[in-house]
Amino acid sequence: MLRQQFNNLGKAMEDIVTVDPDREEGTYEALNQRIHQEVTEKPILARIITETGASLLSAACCYLNLNTSHHVIKSLIRAYPSALLVVPPDGSMTIYMIACHPEHCVLMPWIAANYTWILDHKRCPQVMFVLLDMYVQRQRTSCTATTLKQFFEAYPHALTQQHPDCNILHFVLKGDQECDADLFKWIAERCPSSTLLETDSNGRTLLHHACQSLSKHKGGNSNEICKYLIVKCPASVRSASMRGIGTTYWLPIHLLQGWCGHRLVREVVVCLLRDYPESIDVRITSLIDDERMKSPSNFPFIQTIKPYLNEEKALKETAVSLEDSKSSMIEAVTVTKNKLTRSAFTVYDSWAQSFINTTEDKLRLISTQLQDMCNKGLESDE
Repeated sequence: MLRQQFNNLGKAMEDIVTVDPDREEGTYEALNQRIHQEVTEKPILARIITETGASLLSAACCYLNLNTSHHVIKSLIRAYPSALLVVPPDGSMTIYMIACHPEHCVLMPWIAANYTWILDHKRCPQVMFVLLDMYVQRQRTSCTATTLKQFFEAYPHALTQQHPDCNILHFVLKGDQECDADLFKWIAERCPSSTLLETDSNGRTLLHHACQSLSKHKGGNSNEICKYLIVKCPASVRSASMRGIGTTYWLPIHLLQGWCGHRLVREVVVCLLRDYPESIDVRITSLIDDERMKSPSNFPFIQTIKPYLNEEKALKETAVSLEDSKSSMIEAVTVTKNKLTRSAFTVYDSWAQSFINTTEDKLRLISTQLQDMCNKGLESDE
């Protein structure tokens, strides 16, 4: 009798997709209520696992494809959480069925909060990356940045998990959709600082992926992520990556130099050259000598901004040198009683401070001029 009831429920779920694909909303809700009521009355129904690994939970995940069934799926999980670790006939563990489902994936934060031991199980080490993939494909799924934040808050251990090819932050940057900048920074601030300089299996840093995304999308999120990484991990500006079959090595700026017609790309190029001015003459390194492997200095926009960046660099170095000199002289003056020395320092200090103030004005002007040159880029990237 119990097995027959189990079979009837499973068949009803299958039929609502295969027999009644044009079902009315009321028909679907009636089935939801039936499952919930019968499992509430007989929780053992949720514990039945067939010889092939089928369960009511796996059937619900497979056939009840609307978010209106989430309360039913939750009730089945409450009745027998271990069913999440069962591999049904289709060969995909039930927890993975939920994580990769375009609607049910939003249940993962709830599972993480209430059944952490499921995620800790050795049989599902990569489930977090399945959920990340749903975010990467978010135009076709219900997974949002909020979903991921809730998941990580409930299961912070996921922040340190490694994909065979990359870390979490690489993964969210590699998708077809542009990564949300706030989400990226939220995750980055909760990961070890060393994560920002980690490379993927092809030797590419997060900055490489962010620049690649910016070259593709020309979007504000990629622009913001690039600037964030340049500030938080300046070493990645100088890091060369392997691309293709391993014969070509690129700096982050090489991924953007051909797209300098766009304002948001120009802004990041300026930041990259500020941090690594010598890169302006670095060619893409390849075993094959190809004219296309040009250095940044070959591109018109970069040629235009080079004098401004050179002047800016010289002014900053002079200001730093003067500040250092002032500090040294202050130390010397504090231990001397010589009035002439003190008088000379007063004059020098006044001159140096005036020069530094003038330098700051010049730097602000150069910064404004550079931004004006960036603004002349295409505005269609906004």
